[in-house]
Amino acid sequence: MNSNRPITTIQVMAVIISTIIGIGILSIPRYMAEAGDSGAPLVTASGVPVAFLGCWFTAVVCRKFPNETLFVFSRRLLGTWLADIFSMLISLFFAFSAGITMRQFGEVCVAVVFKKTPIEVVILLMLLLVALSIRRNIVKFTYVHVFYLPFILLSAIAIILVAMRNVDVLNLLPLTGNHTTFSSFSKGTITSAGLYQGTFVIILLVPLMKKPQQILKAGTIALGIIGFIYVMIVWVTLGMFGAQETKLLSYPTLEAARSISIGAGLLERFDALFIIIWVISIFTTIFTNYYLAAYSLQQVLRHKDHRLISSFLLPLIFTFSLLPRNIFQVYSFASITAIIGLIFLTFYPLLLWLVSLIRNKGAISHE
Repeated sequence: MNSNRPITTIQVMAVIISTIIGIGILSIPRYMAEAGDSGAPLVTASGVPVAFLGCWFTAVVCRKFPNETLFVFSRRLLGTWLADIFSMLISLFFAFSAGITMRQFGEVCVAVVFKKTPIEVVILLMLLLVALSIRRNIVKFTYVHVFYLPFILLSAIAIILVAMRNVDVLNLLPLTGNHTTFSSFSKGTITSAGLYQGTFVIILLVPLMKKPQQILKAGTIALGIIGFIYVMIVWVTLGMFGAQETKLLSYPTLEAARSISIGAGLLERFDALFIIIWVISIFTTIFTNYYLAAYSLQQVLRHKDHRLISSFLLPLIFTFSLLPRNIFQVYSFASITAIIGLIFLTFYPLLLWLVSLIRNKGAISHE
């Protein structure tokens, strides 16, 4: 163990989980029901191994260079210009992803809570909050995620446990779904896998880990926990409403939270509790996307820190959030962004890993 490095393996797991659980939790049962009908839990689970590929490639290549971020060692592997082009693409991708996630957040808030508030105001307030928060170093970035993770996990587990009492097992049969085709199942798998692109955040954390050789272990356990939560949320939602009704709901998880209660009037508004925790989970997701966008652009520009860069990115992210003209375009943009992210964030680490093997660069850390 390197005592000079402040971040533990468990903290890395916390950052990954806190980053990934976010906007997708509201609508994932609908997407999975459209893809697999009553086999939606199976479709959801099938996305985890696909997402694991990107995590594995990122972890093994970062583990070969335990003292540097991906932005630094990629210059030695690919050359400065090519590496900087990829770093710029990473910055643009996460800035755009932050903008679209921000817009989804605004759409839900305006539809459910702030019905008379302009969506631009909702988006801008959250964006300013995140912009102020990312003016910290990577260690404090990690602490923010660790602090909020228990609230996110406990609320998700509480909803799952309480909702299980209302599950009708007949709604979940057959387990493989009715009339599910290979095409629809595959589409659902890609959609599910696209929710896990936040594992890329490990490129920031490895140089500060006490045991960088355990980065793959941290990523694997985190993906397992997130996958289990997503599968269970889809399972209870389908069990409560059935596949056909779930397909008609805009936010099935929120409807599931509205339908459950504890005791005789003890806790009847689970949806209010859920919305509060959901806002926290959205904050942590955008927090990571914004941080990655600012940090990668800082590396490209060779600036001393990312704080000034983050200020310049704010209007760009706000502009990205306003690009979709309506709610239908919002979800089209989100789906396309998720697929592009899944491909890009899988094949770029794969490229770096292959080049490191061919050129015999890097070494496994034995700290």
